[in-house]
Amino acid sequence: MTPQLFVSDDFLTAYARIPRNQQKKVREFLAKFRVDPTAASINYEPIHNVRDQRIRTVRIDQTYRAVILHPDTGDHYVLVWVDHHDRAMEWAANKIFPVNPVTGALQMLDMAQMAEVDARAPQQAAPADKAVEEYRLFETFSNEDLLRTGLPAPLLPSVRSLRRAEELDALEAYLPAEAFEALYWIANLGYSVKQALEAVGTQIPSKPVDPEDLSAALAHPDSQRRFHLVESDEELGDILDAPLEKWRIFLHPSQAQLVERHFNGPARVLGGAGTGKTVVAMHRARYLARNVFPAPNDRILFTTFTRNLATNIAQNLDNLCGAERARIEVTNLHAWATQFLRNQGIPVAIAEEDDIAQCWQNALYGTGNGDWPEALLRNEWNHVIQAQDISDRASYLRASRQGQGFALNRGQRAAMWPIFAAYREELTRIGKWEWVDVVRRARQLLEATGMRLPYRAIVVDETQDLDAGELRLLRAMIPEGPNDLFFVGDAHQRIYGRPVVMAHCGIHIRGRAARLRINYRTTEEIRRWAVSVLAGTTVDDLDGGVDSNAEYVSIMHGIQPTVRHFAQVEDELSFLELELHELITLTAPDRICIVARTHEQLQKIYIPALRRAAIDYLYLQATTPEYAGSGIRVATMHRVKGLEFEHVFLVGLSADVFPMRLSQMPDEGAARTANELQERCLLHVAATRARESLTVTSSGTPSPLLGDLQLSR
Repeated sequence: MTPQLFVSDDFLTAYARIPRNQQKKVREFLAKFRVDPTAASINYEPIHNVRDQRIRTVRIDQTYRAVILHPDTGDHYVLVWVDHHDRAMEWAANKIFPVNPVTGALQMLDMAQMAEVDARAPQQAAPADKAVEEYRLFETFSNEDLLRTGLPAPLLPSVRSLRRAEELDALEAYLPAEAFEALYWIANLGYSVKQALEAVGTQIPSKPVDPEDLSAALAHPDSQRRFHLVESDEELGDILDAPLEKWRIFLHPSQAQLVERHFNGPARVLGGAGTGKTVVAMHRARYLARNVFPAPNDRILFTTFTRNLATNIAQNLDNLCGAERARIEVTNLHAWATQFLRNQGIPVAIAEEDDIAQCWQNALYGTGNGDWPEALLRNEWNHVIQAQDISDRASYLRASRQGQGFALNRGQRAAMWPIFAAYREELTRIGKWEWVDVVRRARQLLEATGMRLPYRAIVVDETQDLDAGELRLLRAMIPEGPNDLFFVGDAHQRIYGRPVVMAHCGIHIRGRAARLRINYRTTEEIRRWAVSVLAGTTVDDLDGGVDSNAEYVSIMHGIQPTVRHFAQVEDELSFLELELHELITLTAPDRICIVARTHEQLQKIYIPALRRAAIDYLYLQATTPEYAGSGIRVATMHRVKGLEFEHVFLVGLSADVFPMRLSQMPDEGAARTANELQERCLLHVAATRARESLTVTSSGTPSPLLGDLQLSR
């Protein structure tokens, strides 16, 4: 049989830390190793006094060793560590790699750490006759149930000694990830063991586990979150080129299930910020291209709302995929519709904001109906006429205006219609289109001609930002069938548009829905702050229902967000300068981002302050890649969507800027409510870009949306 080489996530962490000249030698060694791991030139050295007799070291050079799990029989080789000779020996001495007897997953345990934890656990059981508050955290669970989580038996006493949920965090470093996550759900959300296993994705085999069957153990989903089979020299090279980008090869079982699941029609995946929705979507596209639609002419379309996100996804897919990447097309939906129409000989020119403003002014002047506020007319145009594809007066008079927040009787609508008709004529006169018109025309052409596009499946990211017309276009682009449409999104992050019911757009989920619950990007402290921004609001599930963040958690912990208010903007800037100078001494500048609501704030206040403080920066504008230079990143809230940074500063959150107001609109009603919710979602999105620390600042009068979110002076 062909030998199989696996790499562990710990090996990649260790590889990333060693000097570059040693990394080169490791790569040269692995190239030979993959050809024939049994060759005489491979010098396997047993380690004396090692806990696991299957562990060997192999010589990289005179000073560096790689550590390999190498059973006496079989053809599976697992790279688990690489380091200087002495440190490699020390690391390997107390490690064991057992197959969990209950779950069947291959685990890595440090026996010295386990002994230390066990020594701290109380040996005396609490009295049987005691008050409810005296019960320990997992006291009412049987050993059998706790072991089903993947908990190693030697750690049972330590887990049983815990009294409060927060004490579980201290054990995280010693527990297999699947065990910690399941116990976390039980301790913090009151899940049963069965519910926790379903949430984590742990699978219990139906037949007894063979502890010697390394092949079966490595195939277990929980093993695959830490041990990855290298399938080619090219893949190995790609992995070693970016060893810390572990999302490319290690998937959580709950994510892997969605990537590889067969759906009989459109499917929808919800998940809060940082839960890996985009990662799932990218792996789904690759899986479909490789395994479901592998024919040379089969194409997969990956699309999203914004151009920046599409660019980021295309770059990530370049790194993730192999030959199948040539059959995965990545573009934002507006760009696709524009190119499609042009390919059909239909010229498309998009109306810019100046064009639109002039067309409204001409329409108002030409009809003599200048008494209506332009903002109200635009709102009616966007959210009633364009949203419902209305093209004539009669249709407008009977159209639903539910959710607009202010009443218009039939006489008022009739008086308004000539303005709308004149505005459309103005756009036609200058030969310009709104994006809604581009999308509608593309859909109408597909429906009228019955044209068949080459796509076998479409994967859609950030679904919450698409409107009804865009969803109808996606439905028209591909015939209904198994695995046709795969949507990921989160209405808590909707920063464009309004709620849409997918079923009303011809996309019927019919129970093909799933949820991701674990935030892998931000700490629990940051997550809670970001979620509190949306407290008291109601958010949809993209299909007419209500979504909740109640079961959305992060299992990482860190410092609480800092929220500071200053009387003057100069005081805010002085605070930021001190914080940034200190932070730059601790971390790379490109891991820090300053985020404001508007470009005007950045250009007039914060960028000049950075220049005065002699702090290098990279201003992320619409077409600026986030990797295009050195320095602290500076961007608007909209621009950072889809990005992440170790440290985020949300600046200038003052009442006169945030929330942005809808001018000349009624003070009450659904329009105002929708605008405020969208601004809250924008703040939520910006806050969840932070991985380790979040700092929020304002001056003058603080934004009312901050409320009492730890506001301090």
